[in-house]
Amino acid sequence: MNPKSQIQAAQRAEVECFTDLFDAALDGFEQLTRLQLQTMREFSRNTSQRLFDALEARDAGDWAKLPQQTLRGEPDGATRYLQEFGRIAGAMQAAMSEALQQGAARWQSHLQEAAETAPAEAPAAPAARRAPAAPTRAAARRTS
Repeated sequence: MNPKSQIQAAQRAEVECFTDLFDAALDGFEQLTRLQLQTMREFSRNTSQRLFDALEARDAGDWAKLPQQTLRGEPDGATRYLQEFGRIAGAMQAAMSEALQQGAARWQSHLQEAAETAPAEAPAAPAARRAPAAPTRAAARRTS
């Protein structure tokens, strides 16, 4: 494998890693957005129903007959929301971590392949001697 194809393979592995990371983040964002919309819809429906129940009450006796859930919010809903939010966030973190690990593994395999296909160390060729560069105008002015 020549150096150009090694560089291209390493770049491809890096792009794949970032694509996997972006996909994992986007999947998590979609799930969180879906959860938010579902929670908002349930809250709206529950609030509307509670308002209708409260509006139907005509006197103190009717108010006393209303279920306590109508008069207060539903705490189980908040607990379910937080549990689901935590599950989604954890899954998103795990997916992104997995994408990073796979990207690191791809990089490692490309580096290992490059090391295996590199030619054996040949004796270093003597460096070509260059002719001294002509002094620049600024250098010529400093010396005069």
